[in-house]
Parts: sequence; structure tokens; C-alpha cells
Amino acid sequence: MPMDIKICGLRRPIDAEYISEFEEIKYAGFVFFERSRRKVTVDEVLDIKRKLRPDIKTVGVFAEYSIDDIRDIVDRAGFDICQLHSDETNEDCGRIQIPVWKSIAMKDSSSLEKARQYTNVQGFVLDSDSGRQRGGIGKTFDWDIAKSFSRKYFTVLAGGISAENIISACNIVAPDVVDLSSSVEENGYKSYERIKELIYTVRKEDRYGI
Repeated sequence: MPMDIKICGLRRPIDAEYISEFEEIKYAGFVFFERSRRKVTVDEVLDIKRKLRPDIKTVGVFAEYSIDDIRDIVDRAGFDICQLHSDETNEDCGRIQIPVWKSIAMKDSSSLEKARQYTNVQGFVLDSDSGRQRGGIGKTFDWDIAKSFSRKYFTVLAGGISAENIISACNIVAPDVVDLSSSVEENGYKSYERIKELIYTVRKEDRYGI
């Protein structure tokens, strides 16, 4: 089951220590949504990054920011990837100075037509449609919709994925990256035990093929 894992919504240096222990985790996400309880500042990002394993790529996750503000934050935080969750155009994506992942709210199969209009991005985050709330609602969408899409495009699968369903998600969609946040939290913060449970579930599948 070859795929990488992204843990999104890091808020504390200890979160970085948690995820750095597991080689399957290749990406760390930092949220810049004004209305999110996971929102961080650039200074907080820099503190957390000091505790990250060097090979983990950092992802700035943005909603409702201007492209100029995103460019400024990306530069100051030193992100590797920019993940966009608002109504950015293809031209907007082309103005970002690092690789871009564009989030697509998955209502139905027609949602993927929107994704195909973006040529200035390096990947797509397929997430549950949450209306005005930009991600982080912990709900899945119909994964069958994404099966053929993930064969052609770099795909990050998000939305309600947990230790209980990650194997099914990967078997159906075969994404390049699986993105988790709320399912590895307890009382609003990243939980070492839940992260470990997730990783051990993945390792068991890889070892035994079950």
C-alpha cells in the first residue's frame, strides 16, 4: 500500500516530535484559516519546524488570504508546499513561488471538472464539501468518485480518514498522500497514541497484506 501520510494542523513543538518518530509521515500541515482553532502564526511555525525531522516537508494551508499575503507568509515561514482552500484561480496558483496543492470540495463527480481547469498546480487535495468551513470537519465523501482521477493526477485524499478506514481509503482511491487531522487529535490537540495507532494500522497492512 505505497502512499505517504500528511498530518495537518500542527500547533505545538511536541506535535512535531510526535510525527517525526514515524517514517511514514512525510508531510506536516500548518493552518492559516482565520476561523480555525488550529490557526498558527509564522513565529509558531518556525518554533515547531525546529522539532521536525529534516526530511518532512512543510505545507502551508491557506483559506481567505490574498495571494500577496500568502506569498509573504510562505517566504517567512519557509514552506515547501502551499495548499489553497479558497476560490483561487489558475492564474493565482501560478503566482505562488513554491509547488501548489489545490483543494477541491467533493460534492459529486462534477467537482473533478473544476480540478482539471488548474494547470498551474502540482497536486490536488480532494476533501469533503463542508460549505463555508474550509476542511477539518472529519467527514468522508464517496471515494469511488476519485478512483480514476488519482490515476492521472497527484492526489492528496482528505476528509474523515482515520485508523479505522485508512486501508479502505487507500485501496479504493490509491492516493499519493493521505491527509489526516481531527482523527489523530484528542481534546483538540494532536495525540501521540492516536498517531501511533494509525501508523501501526498501516504497518500491519504493509506487512501482512490484510
